[in-house]
Amino acid sequence: MLIRDLRPDDWTEVAAIYRDGMRDGMATFETEVPSWEDWHASHTLRTVAEVDEQVIGWAALSPVSSRWAYRGVAESSVYVARSHQGKGVGRTLMEDLIARSERAGIWTLQTSIFPENNASLRLHHGVGFRVVGVRRAIGKRDGLWRDTVLMERRSEAIE
Repeated sequence: MLIRDLRPDDWTEVAAIYRDGMRDGMATFETEVPSWEDWHASHTLRTVAEVDEQVIGWAALSPVSSRWAYRGVAESSVYVARSHQGKGVGRTLMEDLIARSERAGIWTLQTSIFPENNASLRLHHGVGFRVVGVRRAIGKRDGLWRDTVLMERRSEAIE
């Protein structure tokens, strides 16, 4: 497995993995994949996992705020193709994303995970995230109010 920077020509495969992750309602409040231009503009650090020249997963960071005080805080996302889940792809992507984020001066990563998404909760715990709290009825998906578990990881490399 190769972890590398996401390129614009990866978007078709990345979008397909994202769309598949949206289908079951366990990964995101989003229901439609944005255009490459919109997604690219909002994600500052982007990587993919590749096997045999096929993208099998992706991870990305989005700034949480444009305010100077939060310049080192980003929200992480990670998605793995269904056929490759449970094989360590997500962990490898997250470990790489963490290393890249620290080189870029990011001191805190945060993420919001649906409480029913046990695989994602385990993954994030495994790479050093901690639960900050549960945001009750923070948003609607398919007409239902949903909770999210807010998690964060503070870098030990950046003081």
